[in-house]
Order: sequence, then structure tokens, then C-alpha cells
Amino acid sequence: MVDTFETIIYRQKQALHSWKTSIVPDAGLLTPEIEDQVWELLVLCADNLKSPSLDTDEEISRVAYDLGVELLPKADIRKINSIFRDKLIDAVLRHVKTDDTALKQMIHFANLVSDAFADASSDRLRRTISRQRTLRLAEELHMAKAIQEKLLPKSIPHIPGFQVAGRVIPAFEVGGDYWSVKYYPDDNRVTMKLADISGHGIAAATLVAAVKFISGGYYRAASTAHEVIERTNRVLVMETPVEILVTMVYAWLYPDTREIEVVNSGHTPVFICRENTCEDIPVTGPVLGVAITEYGEHKYQLNTGDIFFVGSDGITEAGAGEAFGEARLKEVVVANKDKTADEIADAVIEAVTSYAGQPHDDVSLVVLKAVDAPTG
Repeated sequence: MVDTFETIIYRQKQALHSWKTSIVPDAGLLTPEIEDQVWELLVLCADNLKSPSLDTDEEISRVAYDLGVELLPKADIRKINSIFRDKLIDAVLRHVKTDDTALKQMIHFANLVSDAFADASSDRLRRTISRQRTLRLAEELHMAKAIQEKLLPKSIPHIPGFQVAGRVIPAFEVGGDYWSVKYYPDDNRVTMKLADISGHGIAAATLVAAVKFISGGYYRAASTAHEVIERTNRVLVMETPVEILVTMVYAWLYPDTREIEVVNSGHTPVFICRENTCEDIPVTGPVLGVAITEYGEHKYQLNTGDIFFVGSDGITEAGAGEAFGEARLKEVVVANKDKTADEIADAVIEAVTSYAGQPHDDVSLVVLKAVDAPTG
């Protein structure tokens, strides 16, 4: 007589009891939720023995996968297969009639369970690897941020007759903007620079360090500001990927004569504000890293109250719709022309933030203001 489904279910209950007895040493793995999943597997096994179908196969795979997900944090895949596949099937075979058809179906059931456990293990491994990669990337970004912060000036040098302020606000963990101001009293010279490296993240941060040290290293051997940029560009052309570009403003300021020499390698915005008007400083050569070429420089005489401003395009391009733009930027600078360099810098940052919210690109700037006398 052919077994009814109810008869097979009754035998599966006996199989469940027998299986639980066989795994006493590992009973700690058997929570009520897991026992429910095992019973669901046994019911599906009974269904498969009575009326095999693709739908039942899919359900067996799903339940076994979920069971594997629950068990993998507590046991390795070998132990899971031993307890929840091999011993479970042994218990079923002791209580179910084992003709050739039943044996074939049990083998098929075992393969479905094995594959589901393997899939759960593989997915868990992929998630673990992904988490590890994410953690490593976070650690690398944290280190890159710490390094980048060390590259920025810790303090502003005291320059007779001038005030200087600088700001960098990365859009992400680390950014591609960099500024620097150094005073060499023995040379009666101040070097100023602001660089905007294309891209974000570790690659941009690495190139920031390269630009800092390359351009800084050529100062002593150069007779002009544009010579520093030409040599820096030559190194970047030869040593950096072509898709990474650098715009940069580099200037030599002579405090005693108040003359400033400016090299502009494809950068904007950069301008000088006098009274209520602002004069753009044109480029003197292409962006760095494209081709070995010569660079020129512009010379300006700064008078008391004049403001030399350099910013990144993260300022002028800020905004989800209409960009903040150079016109608004110049209005902010002119409106605050009677304030200190620090106050002007803060006013620009506040205006951009109020207009655009969280920046989508790095925001950086340098403000140099000529004053009547040395400030403390």
C-alpha cells in the first residue's frame, strides 16, 4: 500500500525526535527558531517524497539557505553539513520506506540542502570580505585625512604689513585642495599657493602631498616664481596619470615693496579687489600635468586695503541649480573689504554654505590683505 502524506509526516516527526537525540552533544545549536526551520525542511522533504515538483525544490533550497544563514555564525560549514544534512537524512531514512524512488528523492533532497548551505556560506564570505574591504578603506581614508591635515599650515606666519587667511573644507573624507603660505625673512619673500587636484579620495590626497613637496622643493633653486611652476609641471607630466590634472596659483610676495608676482596655471577664481572693484588675474599657462611648457607671471603692486583672493571652483560652482558664481563671490569679498583676512575668509565660507548647503566639491581659499602696519 502506498503511504499517504499524513503517514509520511508522522514518520518525519519520529525522524525529528530521532535526529534530536543523535545531536545531543551539539544541542546548543538547536534554538526553537532553528528547530522550526528543521521541521519545515522535513515537511518539504515529505512533500517531495510524495509529489516531487520544482516548486517544492525551490522551497527546500530557500529554507535550507535561511537555516544556513542562521547557523553559520555558530558553526563552520563542515559541522553544519554533518548535523543538519547527514544526520538529518540518516534519521529520515530510519523512519521512511526506502525503495529506489525514495532513495533517489532523498539523494536529490541532500543535494538541494548541500547547495543551499554552500550558497549561504559563499554569500557570508562575500559579505565578510566586503566588510573587511570597507574597513580597510575607512582606515586608509582616516590615515590619508590625518596626513592631509598635517600638510596644511599649522599657523599663519607674521608678515609685516599683511594679513593672511586660508581655509580647506573637503567635500568627502579627504579632498584634492591644498594651500600654503611661507615667509622667508632672509629673502624678503613670501610664497603662496593654492592647488586644486581633480578628483577626491586617496589618489587626490596623494597628489596633494606630491604637489606640496615638489613645488616647495624647487623654491631655493629658482630665480622666479614661474620657474618653480615649470619644474613642478615637468615632474607631474612625467610621473602622474594623464587623467589627473592640477590647477594652481603660485605667488611670490615681497613685503617691503608690496609687489606680488603671480603664476596662474589654469586656475579660477583668482582676483585682486581694490575699493569696490575686483580685477581677475588671467592664466599664465595651462593646468599642470598636461604637457611640458613655459609659464609666465603677472606682477601687481598692492596698496593698503587691497585684497588678493584665490579660491577653488568648489566655491563658484556650488549650488544644485544656479551656481554660486564669481559675481556673488566678489560681492561677498567687497562687502567685507574693511574686515580682517580671517573675517573675509569666514564670510565667504558662510555665504557659500548658506547658498549651497553641504559642498559637492572641495572648497578652499586664500585671502591676502594689505594693511597699514604689521599686525600681531
